[in-house]
Amino acid sequence: MTAKPEDHDDFDFLVLEAMNTSFYIAVSNTHISNWKEIMTGWIRYVEKEWSRFNPNNELGLLNRLAPGETAKVSPPLFDVLYQAEQYREKTKGYFSPYLLAQMQYHGYTNSFPFQSSLKVGNEVPVICTDEHTPYDFNFETFTIKKRSENQIDLGGIGKGYAVEAAARWLKNIGGAKSGIVDGGGDITCWSDGKKEWKIGVAHPFEEKQEMANISLKNGSIATSNIVYRSWVQEKGIKHHLLNGKTGLPVESEILQATVITENCQDAEVMAKLCFMEKDSTLMEALAGINPHYSVLLVHEDETITTFKGR
Repeated sequence: MTAKPEDHDDFDFLVLEAMNTSFYIAVSNTHISNWKEIMTGWIRYVEKEWSRFNPNNELGLLNRLAPGETAKVSPPLFDVLYQAEQYREKTKGYFSPYLLAQMQYHGYTNSFPFQSSLKVGNEVPVICTDEHTPYDFNFETFTIKKRSENQIDLGGIGKGYAVEAAARWLKNIGGAKSGIVDGGGDITCWSDGKKEWKIGVAHPFEEKQEMANISLKNGSIATSNIVYRSWVQEKGIKHHLLNGKTGLPVESEILQATVITENCQDAEVMAKLCFMEKDSTLMEALAGINPHYSVLLVHEDETITTFKGR
């Protein structure tokens, strides 16, 4: 899913490769001349400090803590982790940021691209089933206390947070009347009321082929896909979308889910829920995160289903 740049002639642009994807940012009328440097610094910070593939970064420090130990983290990491825990509670555990060991067990030990992986361990590591957070958050000191062995993999919600934070800064601090931040398909856009952004939804098997087009003035979009990040482990096919209740790759006749809603983190989590719930139960679960949404599902037979909340 990508924003289309062909009608952005009056906008200033930034294109950046980061987090194993392409970032595309376009804004109009911003009064901060060095916004590109600021945005590049923000995205590079997230790429460096929130990646689970860099054990010596800020996230790695948290994952190395023993139960009972405490660490001070930066305000953005504190915020995204707290938000991720709130989503875990809202989704009753279907979404979980505590699946690092499970991801590694299924063979996702290296950054993409890769096609196959070796088996890691003999059984799925114990998942986070505690009704309470496995981490204690101290809002006065920005410290986090670890309460369990569970380790963090921010994954898509980290990128969604980065996109949403960038968009809010450009709009509220930078004064951009219209703009779009596209982080590899996690998109937030806003408009002066006239600008309408055109966004293409890619085919799950043919990334350059579009299955649908979306026009949006204000809002966020996220897409989850079980085809793109998949690999062979022993004789089975694995993918990156795990059920937080089981630690196993989701089994669904849905290949791809696109959600349009009011912010990028909501859209990211809601897209994942589309693989774990069905019909009225799914609609109820989505409304529990944000009642204002539209959904586009691509099924195994490549048919498309759409539905809306309020």
